[in-house]
Amino acid sequence: MMTFVGCDDLVLYRIHLRNSPNFHVSYAGGNGFTVWGVIINTPKSALNGDGINIGQPWPEVARGTSNVTITQCYIHAGDDNVAIKSRTGSLTSHVTVSHSHFYAGHGMGTGSSTAGGIANVRFSDITLDGTSAGILMKGNNKLGAEVRDVEYDDVCIRGAGSPISIYTHSDSSGHHEVDATETNKTPHYTDIRLNNVTVQGGSRIMLDGLDASHHLGVSFHNVVLDHPEAVRVTADHADVQLDGSNIAV
Repeated sequence: MMTFVGCDDLVLYRIHLRNSPNFHVSYAGGNGFTVWGVIINTPKSALNGDGINIGQPWPEVARGTSNVTITQCYIHAGDDNVAIKSRTGSLTSHVTVSHSHFYAGHGMGTGSSTAGGIANVRFSDITLDGTSAGILMKGNNKLGAEVRDVEYDDVCIRGAGSPISIYTHSDSSGHHEVDATETNKTPHYTDIRLNNVTVQGGSRIMLDGLDASHHLGVSFHNVVLDHPEAVRVTADHADVQLDGSNIAV
C-alpha cells in the first residue's frame, strides 16, 4: 500500500491503513524513518499482509536502511506484524520498535531475507495478543548473513503457539525477496538478548543455529513462561545463557 525507497527523514503520523493487497508499509534504502501512532488492520488470512516491512529494497537499490523508529502503533496483520530485513550490500541497522500492540499476525523480528546484515535493533514495551508467533527470527542459507545485537525488552506474549522462534533453516522459498544472485548466504545470529519477557500459553520454543561453525548466541534474562511444563523447547547448535528464566534448554 505504501512503499518508500531511498527516502530520508520521512514520518508517518497517526494514519490508519486497512486491507492492503500486500505489505501495508515498506521502507528501505533510507536514513531516518519514523512511524508514530499508526493503526494497521487487515484480516489474519491476508497473504503476505505484513504490517510494516523494513529494509527490503528493490534490486537496483544498493543502499542500507538506518535510523528507523516505530512507536505507539496498533497492528492486526495477515503476516509479520513487523519484519526487519536486508539485501546483499545493504545493511539494516539502528531500528527501534517500542510502546506498541500487535494482535493477529506472525509476530515481530527479522528475516527471512537478512543477506545484507542486520545490527543494533531494539524491541521494547511490546504486547502481542493472539499472534501465531511472538518473537520470530528466521533465515536460511539463501537469504542469510550476520544478525547481531538484537534486543527484546519488556515484552508480553499471549496466545502465540510459537512464542519464541529463532531459526536458520527456514523453508521459505524467498520468491519475493531474492533474485538469482542471492545464493550461499550464511545466516549467523549472535548477541540476541531477551530481557523481561512474559509468555502466557504457547506450545513450542525453537532455537536453531545453522551448524557447528555457526552457533546461535542468545541470552534469556527474566524470561518467564506461565506454564513451562506445556512448552516444548528445542535447541540445536545454540549457545544459550539463562538468568532468572524458567525455560528448560
